[in-house]
Amino acid sequence: MFEEVLPFQAVEEERRGLLTNDTTSPDSALQSAMLDALGDALSIAFIVYDKNDQITYSSRNIGSYFHVPSDFLTPGTRLRDFLGALYDRNEASLPARAKTPGAREKWIAEHISAHWRERSDAVERDAGNRLLKFAKRRLPSGYGICVVSDVTEQKKREEQWRADMERVQLTEEILDNLTVPVFVSDSKLSLVAVNKAFCAEQGVGPESLLDQTLAQVFPQHSQSHLVATAQHVVETGSPSTAESIEGGQAYSFSFQRVGKPGRYFLVCNVGAIAEASPAAVAAVREQIPQLNSAAMVAAQSHALGNAADQPLFGRKVLLITSDHDFEAQCLEILARLGVEACSVRDEEEEEALLTIAASIGLQIDLVVVDSQMDIRCIECAEQRGIGVLALDGFELATQLAHRLSQGISGGAEIGIDDWEITTREPDEKPKPSGHLQVLVAEDNQVNQIVFSQILDSLGCTYKIVADGEEVVRQWKALKPRMILMDLTLPGLNGLEACRRIRQLEGDRSETPIIGVLTLAVDRDELDCMAAGMNETILKPLSPDVIAGVLQRYHLEIADHYAV
Repeated sequence: MFEEVLPFQAVEEERRGLLTNDTTSPDSALQSAMLDALGDALSIAFIVYDKNDQITYSSRNIGSYFHVPSDFLTPGTRLRDFLGALYDRNEASLPARAKTPGAREKWIAEHISAHWRERSDAVERDAGNRLLKFAKRRLPSGYGICVVSDVTEQKKREEQWRADMERVQLTEEILDNLTVPVFVSDSKLSLVAVNKAFCAEQGVGPESLLDQTLAQVFPQHSQSHLVATAQHVVETGSPSTAESIEGGQAYSFSFQRVGKPGRYFLVCNVGAIAEASPAAVAAVREQIPQLNSAAMVAAQSHALGNAADQPLFGRKVLLITSDHDFEAQCLEILARLGVEACSVRDEEEEEALLTIAASIGLQIDLVVVDSQMDIRCIECAEQRGIGVLALDGFELATQLAHRLSQGISGGAEIGIDDWEITTREPDEKPKPSGHLQVLVAEDNQVNQIVFSQILDSLGCTYKIVADGEEVVRQWKALKPRMILMDLTLPGLNGLEACRRIRQLEGDRSETPIIGVLTLAVDRDELDCMAAGMNETILKPLSPDVIAGVLQRYHLEIADHYAV
């Protein structure tokens, strides 16, 4: 009786679409092909087993998750044997408790038990440190299926999302606890975030400020100057400060750009000058009359010679140093040259003096900075368009007069361009001058941003184009030292563009062309070489990969990436 029912049951199960051990029929082959295609499309692998715990089907990509001999994945293999082979293969990476006597059978029994549950989901870390999700289901007919997927990247994104949310909350708390008024605007200069201090300064709630433009929020201040400064920071990324004097009170708007290309924001703190200590402001105000004092200049001229005959006579210089010897020596040299000078001790006094000088119309021609002072002393002057000389104490006697005189040879006016201004850190390498270093052919906007960020960090000059015809035109016009070529460009693809460039070069193939591939497919690499490319690299891109390619073809990059 049992033997008569079994065939009918098997037919019924096959009619319902369940796989059987018969892998030779056309229907079974079609089912296998469909399941393999489904697994590839969804980036999953799965095993199907019957009510006797014998494997009836395993997808072709299952081997990328379970590194066991293929014999243990063939139809008819007992699930117990497969689990045993999996245990033996990964025993070294199992926890210590799974290596005790009898642990193997216990481990197999626990996993078979999990396969018999109606529904079981678990995430485990494999020997390769991947996070694998196992979704197991047992059907009413007794057939079971185990779906395996790699969720490593998904978990990373979830962790990153949680970290970003925590960072946002922490940032909001920090901003709200700052006593300095701070606001954040987007690249169109509309406010997108404000702290409590800024709301209190404006006397309104955040809902009245958000989405307002700078011109709408600050109608009482110098709108054109403020907006122009903010727009300059958005476009260049160089921090800058705008000042305003209202009723004898100095206000400062210090802008800094943050974010990534296409998603820039401006962070601005307001009223920094108003927070300067009274002592610093008093010290600055005492120095201002010195710069306007003709009596002081006359006395110096009488004691040190006829300063009026000097080409720098009457120029106004601000000295920044906390070293008394540096100050005395520098002031003496400047007086001999007929220069009116005063000194301050730090960037706070400098900030206050320059602001007050601007408010009363006093022009400072040059700032001389002791090289031992903070870099912010140089930045403060540069932000106001004032020339800067940074000198060491031992250079004063030999360099100061020479460097000053160079600035006005032939009686020219002293200006920003007359002075050599250096604020670069010693280990930073400047971007090379001259013609273009790298031409990038990439049509995907996200990848264009990635290229921009990497090449910016490497200190390279570059241009990005989005189609093959354009890359050929730009190659002719700009003569770049290297081309990074995506293959899937619209119109003229990367391979065709490469062939055309090589044809135009003739026998002298001088420009290195690097193919940028999405997948490591041998055929694509061969096609790139046949088209005339020098080598290929793979996406996703990283600074190290790009730096290595640039150095192999002798292109200069920033020192911190040089190997």
